[in-house]
Amino acid sequence: MENETLKLHELMISRGTFFCYSGPLSEEVLTSLSGAVKEQLSDSEDLPVVKKVFGIFVEQAQNIIRYSVDRLDQSGVGSVAISKTEKGFMIEAVNSIDPKNVDRLEEILKPLTEMNKDELKSAYKDRLRSGPPDGSRGAGLGFIEMARRSSKFDYDFLAHNANTYFVYRGWVE
Repeated sequence: MENETLKLHELMISRGTFFCYSGPLSEEVLTSLSGAVKEQLSDSEDLPVVKKVFGIFVEQAQNIIRYSVDRLDQSGVGSVAISKTEKGFMIEAVNSIDPKNVDRLEEILKPLTEMNKDELKSAYKDRLRSGPPDGSRGAGLGFIEMARRSSKFDYDFLAHNANTYFVYRGWVE
């Protein structure tokens, strides 16, 4: 156990991770965590960067709250982390999802990773006009907003221990 804890610590240090949360997430927990994240970011970064990193973090956390199939009471269970690298910030999340949703998510996400800023802006406006997609528990803007705020946005679907995990990252340079 101690060796695993030390390995986790070393991994976080090597990646430049200054914030990591794993466990049940609710709106109340997100509100509490948000203050710590803002404080960490505000100490060393300019306002436009802080807004982008913070916005991606909030969108990722809200996806866990709303869509994680791992639940504890009314909370979604997942992980969010923010790391500072030589190139900028990496904001990443892990969310356990229903494997039946992989194809639908792939249809939404793949185009977003290939769009430029103008195309993302247009996609955002189109989504506002057309309303949320079927099965959305929000406005359907979260992934578009993450892609807009990111210098780079990517994702993976990973099978592990009979679960399907959705891992997604945004980079802010």
